[in-house]
Parts: sequence; C-alpha cells; structure tokens
Amino acid sequence: MNDISEAAGEAPDFIVNDVLNVAEYTDLGVVVTLVDAQGSRVRLHLKIGMGELLCERIANALECRYGENS
Repeated sequence: MNDISEAAGEAPDFIVNDVLNVAEYTDLGVVVTLVDAQGSRVRLHLKIGMGELLCERIANALECRYGENS
C-alpha cells in the first residue's frame, strides 16, 4: 500500500456525534476528542499547520455542500 488514498479508502467511517469541550495541549499542538454515536472516542493530536488544514478542508466541504452563505 504505497498510496495514502488507498489507505483512506480502507478505513472504517467514524461519524462524529460530539466534540468534547476540553482544551488539551501537547508539545506538538492540540488534542481534540471526537465522540461517535456509540460513545467511542478518538483523541486527535494536531500540529498547528495540520489543524489549520483540517479547518480549511472542512470549511471547503461545507461550502461545496451547502453554499457560501450557510
């Protein structure tokens, strides 16, 4: 598996139901805890650049789906 897009296609879906309001910081950046409908949690460790990229990708996807003024 050389292509990262192949790996992403094989990953199970994790549908976010909640994002815990807990500010955690590490030497690398921040930690965000995501919770799915069954209560399973994923602690997402992000460096500043990756956090900004994630925000940008989510904003772009929402804009494409719902329009610029949503």
